[in-house]
Amino acid sequence: MKNSLVAQFLEELADYAELEDDQPYRARAYRRAAQTVESLPDAIENISAEKKLKDLPGIGENIERKIDEILKTGKLEALEKIKARIPVDVPSLSRVEGVGPKTVKQLYAKLKIKTLEDFEEAVKTGKLRDFKGLGVKSDHLLLERIANAKQQSNRILLAQADELSKRIVQYLKQIPDVERYAIAGSFRRKKETVGDFDVLIQTDDPSTAIRFFTKQDEVKEVLGAGDTKASVKLQNNFQVDVRVVPLKSWGAALLYFTGSKAHNIELRTIAIKKGLRLNEYGLFKSDETIAAGKTEEEIYRVLGMDYIEPEMRENRGEIEAAQAGKLPKLLCLEDIKGDLQMHTVWSDGRDQVKAMADKAIKLGYEYIAITDHVGSLKIANAMDETRVKEQRKEIEKLNTDYEKSGTNFHLMQGAEVNIKADGQLDMPHNVLKDFEIVLASIHSGFTDDSDKMTRRITSAMEDENVDIIAHPSGRLIMERSGYNFDFHKVIEKSLETGTLLEIDGHPNRFDLSDESAREALKSVKMLSLDTDSHEPAELEYMQLGVAQARRAWARMQDILNTRSYKEVVKFLDKS
Repeated sequence: MKNSLVAQFLEELADYAELEDDQPYRARAYRRAAQTVESLPDAIENISAEKKLKDLPGIGENIERKIDEILKTGKLEALEKIKARIPVDVPSLSRVEGVGPKTVKQLYAKLKIKTLEDFEEAVKTGKLRDFKGLGVKSDHLLLERIANAKQQSNRILLAQADELSKRIVQYLKQIPDVERYAIAGSFRRKKETVGDFDVLIQTDDPSTAIRFFTKQDEVKEVLGAGDTKASVKLQNNFQVDVRVVPLKSWGAALLYFTGSKAHNIELRTIAIKKGLRLNEYGLFKSDETIAAGKTEEEIYRVLGMDYIEPEMRENRGEIEAAQAGKLPKLLCLEDIKGDLQMHTVWSDGRDQVKAMADKAIKLGYEYIAITDHVGSLKIANAMDETRVKEQRKEIEKLNTDYEKSGTNFHLMQGAEVNIKADGQLDMPHNVLKDFEIVLASIHSGFTDDSDKMTRRITSAMEDENVDIIAHPSGRLIMERSGYNFDFHKVIEKSLETGTLLEIDGHPNRFDLSDESAREALKSVKMLSLDTDSHEPAELEYMQLGVAQARRAWARMQDILNTRSYKEVVKFLDKS
């Protein structure tokens, strides 16, 4: 499968197109096509051979030709031409927080900066002190952001890792005589970004399994291969390490390679205190006989604790809770009854209200909230009062149709309203009061002034119409860190006003972070969880949002949308 290779070309073309074009539509089209290809369960070369590329979402004749060219030649002339016009390492420079396409263009035009190394040297030599457009003046902070960009060079978002894992699993299923397999590491713990895959295989024929895996089409380079392990790089330069593990050591290896390092160190310390030795091969007694090793469950049991779910293994108190028998029963995807933030063509979404509803019904939901942007946020095509009323008519008609057909499903008309610089909402009270649910969020005017940003959020929470603060920290993973604000004051205001905080399950946000969400759940009664979807397929991001909530130790009762439609409506009326 060459899905990752094609997606990489299209993503890179989008980076350069965004830099060259005044209008971002071309870049958006390439990015959407890249996402479509990356998420395909089938081989893109097979779809191309069957002349069915244009049947895929976001792929028209122009992008079809480009995909065929990549598959046939391993190159893309359009990308080579644009790189000749703009000889800049756009993907690497764009990983620096605060550096977008326009800034990259200015850096090249004014200072001939082409690479991260050029950028770093310019900072160190003081060439950027009078440069406008970076948002920060501190050389130290810029160097820190450059260092972070270098570290992220091979990391991918959890959603990308999830799609890649599905293809890896397809390869594993094809290997003869494989008894079991698992992808461990940070991916199994559902970290927000993933740097590589640790794949474990159990088979009686290790050399065949290793040889089979290293010869897959998506493998670009074999870094090393032996009888029981191998390391490869895929077409997108993502590294996969494969190890064949015997049955007697399966649980120990899975535990060891899942991590985290801090969690494993603590387990080994506990083992030593019990006169045992724990490593990737098993839990051993002093006479070197094995005490446990086949399953993770038996290892935890022998160490005197309950089984700990992978998402919790960060040495943040989970071991002590497991020893005391006080681990929470974590939220599951099956507990979710609806999705409380999404966008349609009424604002900046990419599909109709009914398309979002149809997908939600397929997922087994009782309800969804359509929360298109309202107010004057032009970049998000926000609705004014007239368009709000037009959308309401559409939603009411759909709800009537569901009721007549006996479909147990309800559309809620909600809104995402912008919080202005003074903390006021970008829509009048008389409009907001008629929505079933209102989310408030900050989209512009970010500042390092913690007091100001805190006041903006807490002022919005005092508005009686606001039910939820959406993506509270404003971060975009691998693009920008969140703004500075006093999170504890926001938690206090949540308790005072009953305004919920959100876990935004969109994979480039995961906001609240797992640590912040856990901190919040120590005080507040409940959080909301949603996908912030902009097209039907993104509703499936809920599984990633659930994973983020599990990393925060969230239980079913901690999440608003595990409740029925009637219960949610009752809660929103009270709050």
